[in-house]
Amino acid sequence: MHVYEENQERLSRVFRRMQERVAGLPGELRGQGEAFLLWAGPGYFSQPDAAPLMHLPLWMPHQVSTDVQLDLLEATALAYAYVRIQDNVIDEPGTRGNPPMLLLGNVLLWDALDLWRRHTDARFEPLARRAWVTFSEFTEVERRQLLRADGYDAEAFGHHARKCAMAEVPLYAVMSASGDWMGVGAVAELVHRLAQSYGCVNDVLGWERDLASGANTYLLSQARELAGPGAALSEVGNALVASPILEDMLTAADVHLHGCLEPARELGLRRFEAFAVARRARLQELRSRVSLLRLAHLLAG
Repeated sequence: MHVYEENQERLSRVFRRMQERVAGLPGELRGQGEAFLLWAGPGYFSQPDAAPLMHLPLWMPHQVSTDVQLDLLEATALAYAYVRIQDNVIDEPGTRGNPPMLLLGNVLLWDALDLWRRHTDARFEPLARRAWVTFSEFTEVERRQLLRADGYDAEAFGHHARKCAMAEVPLYAVMSASGDWMGVGAVAELVHRLAQSYGCVNDVLGWERDLASGANTYLLSQARELAGPGAALSEVGNALVASPILEDMLTAADVHLHGCLEPARELGLRRFEAFAVARRARLQELRSRVSLLRLAHLLAG
């Protein structure tokens, strides 16, 4: 998306700072860090379906110097790296999960907190901690849900999107560093709406992987209900593709995206409306692909 590309030079600087930080680590941690950065790459946060975690702080109207902004952005990237490592270990221990990487994550999180605390005040701490506790709690709540074989309703799915509350922290950090708390009450709503929108899309994009792994996502719980008790994986997949569930999830993603506009205006996010237009075009592209998939399935009998 063009609105992401506009920030790529700044994010590339953040990536180089992370490389320098990793280069200064002792041997084992340095090797883990280099492997992680090789996997992520400098364009990780600007991929077409990447959530705007690193872009929201850049769109804020709150005034901070370039040096402070880079510190806060690097802190965000380091904290996200910790979250990504932890998530890979918890959710995918047999594939991407690499438990010793948690030791690297420990160091990255320490450095993230150090960078945030250089530029923030006492008001930042309780808001950031609340967001971090919320992220931790709902990550576990959702994990347990995915392992269950019973129903998974829309209310629970929306509730579980609170696992993305970590994305609130960089916005509070910019406000604290600038001394301007304009729009603080809109942060949690914006992040929760975005999380629900991206959650819908992630379920759609990852349904084949999730089906193979046995995860009972909200999307697949609907397909399993259609397929009936004891249905084989292939029958669940066929029920999903033959139904409008995938299109419905993308429609829900669009609704939640629209719901982001008002809190984004309260925050004064400069490029959010342009982002929403580009994101809506991406949702339409995915909807067309899903519709063609269903048509092909129906024609094949």
